[in-house]
Amino acid sequence: MNFRVFFKSVKFAFRAKKRVIPFMIVYAILFIVVSDGLLSSDYLWYLLMAFIVSTFYAILISQFRRRDMSVFKCIGWGNNDVMLLVIGEVLLVTIASFLAMLQISFEIMGIIAYFSIDLGSGTLFQAVYYFVVIDAVPLFTTFFVILGLQIPGLFIAQRRAVSVPPMKALREE
Repeated sequence: MNFRVFFKSVKFAFRAKKRVIPFMIVYAILFIVVSDGLLSSDYLWYLLMAFIVSTFYAILISQFRRRDMSVFKCIGWGNNDVMLLVIGEVLLVTIASFLAMLQISFEIMGIIAYFSIDLGSGTLFQAVYYFVVIDAVPLFTTFFVILGLQIPGLFIAQRRAVSVPPMKALREE
């Protein structure tokens, strides 16, 4: 694995803030919903939802990066290096969303503990606590499940990335 290209892809993903930040929010909500859903008996629907969202994002990246991929192929990058662009952005969004959810859970639990807020009284904090704060085991399980469910989307994105002709970069659109 070419780590130099991988870290460049993460830096490159930061430039696409209009796409990365909304999907970080989508992934954070996905972490909440799937973590709660994995504890229920009909967890397959939640796994299907995570699969659809993660596959859709990988395909969306490969669609929006087609011109960039063709430019990189034109200057001599290989197919594996071009694929690292997609993998880097997907991992960036997943890990950043996971860390954001972990931080929000810590912050809410810290506020509740610091101010000795009673969660049994039906307050706003009770609703926020039960909606946002996720136990550690379901949160980490969800993280690895979502990472695993992104693999089929990455295969589809790889097929699309390999099929991008280098001459597309030189055509005017």
